[in-house]
Amino acid sequence: MKKLWSNEEIPILAYHRVVPDPCLKSQHEIWVDVKNFRRQMKLLAFRGFNTISLDMLAAAFKGIAQLPKKPIILTFDDGYQDNYLYAFPILKKYNFTATIFLVSGHIGDTNQWDKIPQEKPIKLLSAEEIKEMVEYGISFGAHTVSHPHLPQLTKEEASCEIVQSKKELEEIIGQKITSFCYPYGEFNQTVKRMVIEAGFECACACDTEQTNDIYELRRRLIFPRTNLFGFWRKIQKWYSRYKRYKLKKLVL
Repeated sequence: MKKLWSNEEIPILAYHRVVPDPCLKSQHEIWVDVKNFRRQMKLLAFRGFNTISLDMLAAAFKGIAQLPKKPIILTFDDGYQDNYLYAFPILKKYNFTATIFLVSGHIGDTNQWDKIPQEKPIKLLSAEEIKEMVEYGISFGAHTVSHPHLPQLTKEEASCEIVQSKKELEEIIGQKITSFCYPYGEFNQTVKRMVIEAGFECACACDTEQTNDIYELRRRLIFPRTNLFGFWRKIQKWYSRYKRYKLKKLVL
């Protein structure tokens, strides 16, 4: 297949939670506060970025769609309710879209896979909230049924998690689900092949070494410690090369 793009040239940002107050943060370092998220989206708008969906990226990879100038993809893992309460209004303000990866077996439930005993369970998106976001133009992808470590499962278990999540989400949303996200960023070639065979058109990982594999899309994680300058660096085309250079210097 002809190489039409490089993942390094199209930033894909990875978020999880957006919280109104740092006091509501979790011990898991997978949140940003509303103030910083608003600043980040304002910077994207000011710099002229155009948010696109993973569906559009997959179409461009096939050569059947043309990307706008300065494309960027915003993704959110797990489908926390705060995505609807706090991130969604800000996205709408700037006419931005995003892709949210849902754990199909926990719609309207709480984060069973990473809850901490001393912390309150974190609410996840309800079917009604999801449908409202779909009407606006937010895309949704599959993140398995129960958020397991896929490479640790049997082939039958892993296949069920992948295939069933797609089926369940399509029933809820009423649209074809074409994107997938590997829980914890973990996958192997067997898992990737299952994702392809299930009918997904692309899949997100994290720090993969691939630059043009639509089923190993590299993402740039946004943490609570990511300040505005750090965020600016992560939206540059050269960021992946810069990161590899820094890692090489540490090894040497």
